[in-house]
Amino acid sequence: MRTTRPVSYAENGMVATAHYLATGAALDVLKEGGTAVDAAICAAATMSVVLPHMIGIGGDAFWMIHDAKSNTLTSLNGSGTCGKNISLNDYQGLDAIPHRGPRAAITVPGAVDSWGLAHARFGTLPLSRLLEPAIRYAREGVAVTQDISRWISDDAEVFRQDPGSAGIFLKNGNAYQPGERLQQTALADTLEGIAKNGTRHFYEHTAHSIVNYLKSQGGLLTLDDFHQYHAKWVQPISTTYRGFQAFQVPPPSQGIAGLMILNFLNGIDLSGLDENSPEYYNAMIQAIKWAFNKRDQYLTDPEFSDIPIDELLDPKLANAERAEWLADTKRTHENRPGGSDTTFISIADKYGNAVGLVQSLYFDFGACVTDPVSGVLMQNRGSFFSLQPDHPNVLKAGKQSASTLMSGMLFKDGKPYLVYGTQGGEVQPQTQTLVATRVVDFGLNVQQAIDAPRVLYGRSWGDTSNKLLLESAAPDAAFDALREQGHPVEAAQWPFPRMGTAQAIRLRGPWSPFFEGGADPRGEGIALGF
Repeated sequence: MRTTRPVSYAENGMVATAHYLATGAALDVLKEGGTAVDAAICAAATMSVVLPHMIGIGGDAFWMIHDAKSNTLTSLNGSGTCGKNISLNDYQGLDAIPHRGPRAAITVPGAVDSWGLAHARFGTLPLSRLLEPAIRYAREGVAVTQDISRWISDDAEVFRQDPGSAGIFLKNGNAYQPGERLQQTALADTLEGIAKNGTRHFYEHTAHSIVNYLKSQGGLLTLDDFHQYHAKWVQPISTTYRGFQAFQVPPPSQGIAGLMILNFLNGIDLSGLDENSPEYYNAMIQAIKWAFNKRDQYLTDPEFSDIPIDELLDPKLANAERAEWLADTKRTHENRPGGSDTTFISIADKYGNAVGLVQSLYFDFGACVTDPVSGVLMQNRGSFFSLQPDHPNVLKAGKQSASTLMSGMLFKDGKPYLVYGTQGGEVQPQTQTLVATRVVDFGLNVQQAIDAPRVLYGRSWGDTSNKLLLESAAPDAAFDALREQGHPVEAAQWPFPRMGTAQAIRLRGPWSPFFEGGADPRGEGIALGF
């Protein structure tokens, strides 16, 4: 199996993140005796500085946490709510909510409060220790990578429309070049305030400057929106796949789509095939179409609309409709394009705890609106709300938007087996399933499963219609067979960043005395253990 790097093995703990500095910082936390939650907070804070286009404290987060002491699995919803004074009337005459600018920043950032809840229940090291690397990198600066330079260049014109963003992310009005130093001193001060005073400091103190700046630019969020926001503990949802128990975060996360794809595949015999067979790719493509069709009929904030989760996850549903979808390869599902800049953190510690944390600004650099006083770059997750009154995800005050964010875990014989996730919006349920099935069905290690060629169905931001992409590392025979079956598949150069940047850890257990970690060559991450 073609891979870019060896799989990582370790006995005492493992970290897999989308940036090498974050992996190193989180690994130090584990070495000091911190828990997986401690290390995840450290990684998320660090990446909020070193990967500012993908993650920030102005964004959202979803957690999956296995606590070894109580042998329980729980989820944490750190998705922000729409401002209490915001309504459809604020967007009269528009077909959609703007994706950039202050009117796109209409949901409260939920990530920081989720850090606080997770730390209060499962953390051991002081918050000040966990945020120290992020504070240092923000104050002293980090080297701009080629990837960040490219993203800043792509968004430079939008940054020029926002004084706060232009003052931080542009150098003399232009994009930073690779190797130059990017400093974020205002963000360092904000992180220090959180480190000293706790995560609620962000909502009770930092919020003042954020709201004042948004208001000066025409924004709609208020202090009360920040003061009243709280992340919440929720119960994971699950299904069974080949004898494994698969878990995801419940709606508004699209994790339910990942579970539905597994239900569809569960009725297809993949034994005797390999991970690049056209039969496997065909099954994946049709499963994705089917699951997205169901998802888009219902996905929204469950507190505002009933979502028939039990019905959607009942294997009988997939069993009843599988043959019809497999027989019609030309059947399509037109999804609404969304943002794809997210990051997934996978952590396992020596105590037996495991964490999957996904955190995001939604689009690259979110709304491209940055409060210059706090250095907080605001997400644009609320731009995914619909302005159609009969749409399940219609904008409403106090509501969470349907979210692309999802965090997966597989259990085997009642024990955590695989923690896996990815960046990539619509890509997430597809890439997560590709990684999980290549481990379960084809026996690949996690690095092999991450590196393996991926298929991508759907419509990403900038596309005018659905596309079906397959990375060029797949054999020519797979392309030929798929086209013969009626799939309009196009080749994408391997490794193709739009396929998402995945991280995964296979936990130690009866199957192995070692943790097994992998990180995606499509990004800047690495998996390290000790």
